[in-house]
Amino acid sequence: MTTGQRDDDHPAEGVESRRAGVGLAAAAVELTRLVNDLALAWLASEPTPGFRLLGSGIEEIERNLALAVEPATRRSVWSLQPVITFDPRNHMRSADARSRERGLDMRMVTTERTLLHHPLISSEYPMAHVGPAQFQCILVDETTAVVAGPNDERGFQTAWLATRSDVVTRVASLWHETWVRSRPVLPPGATAPFTPRQCLVARRLMVGTKDAAIARELGVSLRTVAADIAHLVHELGVSNRAAAVLALRGGISTGAQPGAAPS
Repeated sequence: MTTGQRDDDHPAEGVESRRAGVGLAAAAVELTRLVNDLALAWLASEPTPGFRLLGSGIEEIERNLALAVEPATRRSVWSLQPVITFDPRNHMRSADARSRERGLDMRMVTTERTLLHHPLISSEYPMAHVGPAQFQCILVDETTAVVAGPNDERGFQTAWLATRSDVVTRVASLWHETWVRSRPVLPPGATAPFTPRQCLVARRLMVGTKDAAIARELGVSLRTVAADIAHLVHELGVSNRAAAVLALRGGISTGAQPGAAPS
């Protein structure tokens, strides 16, 4: 027995949607091939004007983004992130906050899978959209692209800085096509389910910080920390703080993403 509507209930609409999806996938594959070819050429010391290594591994990439990309950004930062996990030590949130304070146009599209792996996504990235993001990249001012490349010999992902038109044009096209097929992670008019302080409490909880230490760091009472943890437990749909930590790590399916817009 089946429930709900199928594509063949609206054949024209279903075919059009599938064609758009295939087109996005094909564009992502083509872009991946181009980036990999350029990366291999760069590693072989061949000339790759407008294309160079930004970093290997998350820490180096984050550091070089802050040093080389963030200060030069003037208008917009648009990113496609297929999967985002809840990392308690991720420092890119600070860079994102600085960019928003500067008035930059900050946008991001991630996939449905992120809603399982990052239960706080709608609170930490309320500007995020959910859609068919099939290639990891950042488009800066529509003139510069940071693109994911092949893993290095240690197994760490590489990131590459591109200003050449063949890469930037493809990234921009993929971004715009993905954006129009995305939806806000928060329903219109909705507020984020967790406050910035509760998100900080969640991060400290994940690394095993004691309640008293969290209270001292945040300048609040133990009762406030306990209330924040209780709120996290409730919204994550679990029964205790240990289960909340597991849910934050993406180890428990807690049902609907807290505060997320329905698909």
